[in-house]
Parts: sequence; C-alpha cells; structure tokens
Amino acid sequence: MARHRPAAEGGYQRGEETRARIIDAALRLFGTHGFDGASTRDIAREAGVNAPALQYYFDNKEGVYLACIDYFVERVWSLLEEVVGRAEAVVAREDASDAELIDAYLALQARFMAFLYEGPDTEHWRQFMARERAGLGPPAAFDRFDAGINHRLFSLTTHIVGRLTGQPATAESTRIRTIAIDSQVASFKVMRRHILKALNWQGYGEAETQRVQDVMHDQTRTLLEGLVAQRDR
Repeated sequence: MARHRPAAEGGYQRGEETRARIIDAALRLFGTHGFDGASTRDIAREAGVNAPALQYYFDNKEGVYLACIDYFVERVWSLLEEVVGRAEAVVAREDASDAELIDAYLALQARFMAFLYEGPDTEHWRQFMARERAGLGPPAAFDRFDAGINHRLFSLTTHIVGRLTGQPATAESTRIRTIAIDSQVASFKVMRRHILKALNWQGYGEAETQRVQDVMHDQTRTLLEGLVAQRDR
C-alpha cells in the first residue's frame, strides 16, 4: 500500500503539497494515456519532482493510481455526506411516504450531478473515471472505489427503489432498475462527445448544465412516480 508521509527535509506541509502535486499530475496523465500508457517518469516530470520522490510517497505506479482513487472518494464524500445521511434517515423510517423517498432520491441525484458537472477539474476527472469504469485500471482500484463509494450509495438507492416498487432491495429486478436510474447522471459526462454532437452544443457551459439538470430532475421524478403507480396497481 502507498505510504502517506511528508518529505523529511520539508516538513509535513511541504510534503503534503508535493504529494498533492503528484496526484494532480497523475490524474491528468492517467486520464489522457490510461494506466498502462502513463509512466512514473512522465508523472514525476509533470509534477516537477524526480522519480525517487514519487517512489518515496507512493512506492510505485499502482500506488499513485490508488491515491487518485482515494482522493476522488474524499472529494465525493465531502459533497455527498450530508445529503446521503439525510436520505438514509428517510429510508430508515418505516413510515416514510413515497413522496419523501422520491424527494430523497432527487436530492441525492442533484448533488451528485453538481459534483460531476460543476467541479473545476471535471475534465480530467471525467477521463480518469471513464477509463476506470471501463476496467482499464489495476484490479485493486475497483475494489477501493467500490468499497469507498459504490457500496454505500448503491445500498441506499436500491432501498429507495425497492420501497417504491414494493420489491426487496436485494431482488435482481430492483438492482437492475436502480443501476439504470442511477447511471443516467454519469452518462452525460462519460458520453460527452456524443452528447455535444447529438444536441449540437459547442460545450458544456453553465446554461447547458442547467438544462440537463432540469430535464433529468423532471424525468426521474416522472419515472419514480410511475414505479409507485405500477406498484399500486
């Protein structure tokens, strides 16, 4: 496992700054060239450090990659922790209404969309995570990402969808529905080039982002309310 330590000659703050610079450089190069295409030498050069410094902090290239995953997980929870906690509190109540469950899901979706669309470094994150989702990173990275984010979020959203459909959260049909609903948000970033061409947009600015968010919110509410109506029939 990669070590988390400051440079001996510069103290903790300087060590943390160097470590953060290496991670930022690695994200750009992993996003552009993939795990196999980005070398430790290239990452060190991009970060403005020598190769031994990279090994000092992360041991090897996989250690750098896993540090990128950890950083992404930290960023996600810094934004989602509050809204996820509120949604979990709603799900924990047996008397929670369908409307409350739907609102909890929509709040979670809106916050996750904000993270994907509004972050200042979303472009190289998008490239990095698209490769990771395609299984192009080291095997340990998937396990780290799954344990850090997917397990808790997927448990939450499957419980919401299960309650709205009247099916167990563990049922295969519930999990399939949940994956289909959850993946709507990420598709608008992962398929960026296709989306821009299909919508004849020149870029993803604030106005375009807001239009996507408005339509997605309305569509998801309609879908979830439809599942409730189907359950009640």
